Amino acid sequence: MAAAYLVHRLLPAVPMLTAAVVLGLLAAHLPSVRRLVRGAARPGLSLAGRRLMRLGIVLLGLKLSLGDVLGIGWAAVAVVLTTVAATFLGTWWLGRRIGLPGDQPLLVAAGYSICGASAVGAVGQARDSDERDAATAATLVTLCGTLAIVALPLLQHPLGLADEAFGRWVGASVHDVGQVVAAAQTAGDAALGEAVVVKLMRVALLAPLVAAVAVAARARRTTAQATT
Repeated sequence: MAAAYLVHRLLPAVPMLTAAVVLGLLAAHLPSVRRLVRGAARPGLSLAGRRLMRLGIVLLGLKLSLGDVLGIGWAAVAVVLTTVAATFLGTWWLGRRIGLPGDQPLLVAAGYSICGASAVGAVGQARDSDERDAATAATLVTLCGTLAIVALPLLQHPLGLADEAFGRWVGASVHDVGQVVAAAQTAGDAALGEAVVVKLMRVALLAPLVAAVAVAARARRTTAQATT
């Protein structure tokens, strides 16, 4: 974090969160640091990556109000809902089509369409998925979201997107909340505000998705028990 802060101070065009992600990836693959990451530092890193990140998401969620949602317009709300539905169903269908094993198609679809690894974990628990399927899906979703932090800001100006439009695009397409913040802040506060609102709308859809998956899983278990 200190190094990322210094990088941002020396190069203001490089956002602090983006620098932190890049430096973290590089540090974790250094031979000497890798042993520390997998050993003594693992409990603290797990706490930061799970509970503290979720706390940050909750704090961001407290900023979302009905006025914020209505402020982006009904057309944008419809686009978000359509995007989530199309991404979830399309990714699920494609995952099954290419033969991903177990619950991986469902978990990857949930991660891509809702909120990254958090959605993978929530849906995996509701589905009682195999840990290997959940780990594979979370890794794939995190990798793609991390690449988006670098790729999307580079595409803003070639695509001719205004800051607000870019923020909505990031909020509707990037997987994890932290990744959305890291990518959107490159275009300023206006883009970040739009991205957070759109992203939190997607996060709000996690609860009904998990409920539907849990009901379907329970029905499947009941049917299996009846047939045996």
